Amino acid sequence: MHTYRDEVIEFWANVFRACRLSTTGLDLEGFLEAPQEHLDELGLADAVEMLANGHLPLMPEQAAVRREIDMAYGTVKSASIPVAIQRPTPNAFAGFSAQPA
Repeated sequence: MHTYRDEVIEFWANVFRACRLSTTGLDLEGFLEAPQEHLDELGLADAVEMLANGHLPLMPEQAAVRREIDMAYGTVKSASIPVAIQRPTPNAFAGFSAQPA
C-alpha cells in the first residue's frame, strides 16, 4: 500500500472526478498508482492541461471515439480501447419521429 501526501491525493482525485474515470471501472486507489499512465491508456493524456485551462476533459467514451478517429486517419498508432468505454451500440430510436405520419 502506498501513502501519498494530501495535496497529491487531492490533485489526482480532482482529475479522477473530472474525467469521470469511475465509469471505466477504475477506482481512485488504482488510479493513484499510476495516474498519467491510466490517462494515457484511456486517451485522456491532455486531461490535466484541459483542467488547467479551465475546461473539462473529454469523457472516457468521447476519448475512445477521438482515438478511433485518429486511428482511422493515421494520426495515432493502433491501441486497444478498453471494452468498458467502447462506443455503445447504436440507438434503436435514432431517426424516430414522435410526430404522427
